[in-house]
Amino acid sequence: MSSRAERRRKDRQDKKDIKQGGDIQSFQMEMELIQPWSNFVMRTKLPPLIFDAMIKITDEILDDQNKKNWGDNLAGQIADEPLIPHSILQREGIYGFFLETVGEYVKQAIKQQATSADYHKVENIEWMTKMMSMWIISQKDNEYNPCHIHTDCAMSSVMYLKVPEFLPSTKPERDDDGCIVFIGSAAPENRFTRQQLKVKPVPGDFFMFPAHQIHAVYPFRTKDGKGERRSVSYNADFMSKQAYEDENHPENRMADAQAKGMKQSNDSAL
Repeated sequence: MSSRAERRRKDRQDKKDIKQGGDIQSFQMEMELIQPWSNFVMRTKLPPLIFDAMIKITDEILDDQNKKNWGDNLAGQIADEPLIPHSILQREGIYGFFLETVGEYVKQAIKQQATSADYHKVENIEWMTKMMSMWIISQKDNEYNPCHIHTDCAMSSVMYLKVPEFLPSTKPERDDDGCIVFIGSAAPENRFTRQQLKVKPVPGDFFMFPAHQIHAVYPFRTKDGKGERRSVSYNADFMSKQAYEDENHPENRMADAQAKGMKQSNDSAL
């Protein structure tokens, strides 16, 4: 058989193998996964030192008859949601930990969305972080948090300190009781992303996510009806150090003041 005929026969076999999913040969291919549109939910565990400190802080606040209830500012159908003053975190020496976790979340989220071409640009950005409000969610039987987002901030979080033993679900195949669910915008037919992420948390679980991420918390039932699922949430904001310095540069601050003065003058003339 001629070499040309042999090559033709081999080409036909190769095409047949491709159609049948045959293993022709291995290729060394450099692949890059880019996720520019996906929300970034980070899950980790609280260090034991931080966990113990948060138990101590929340015990103290929940026992305080003069605690400030933050519930009127929140979406939850939960009676006991007191505010945690930043001064208490500073007193316990753990305030900086939460600022650092915000910075790490921002760094990882920005890197996730970067391509290889601009990865080096975001790798060394210095981020400045600011904690907004922090509050306790002392959730009892049959209380819940409906679908909601967080406003006036860039990101949010939730850490779990106590989780009671729930009664068995009336629908064991679903077992939603006590879960937190993060809800996506994917269409049902989209097989490359999930419509929701549902988690039954345990003490020590710590989640961080974008403030606009829709999420909800299911109710639960306990044997004596007096169970407590205790968690803590806080909102935060961030800005690159360079953007902060540019915004607060004396020349820029003077220009802003002049612009505000001009607007006030115009308003007075109306």
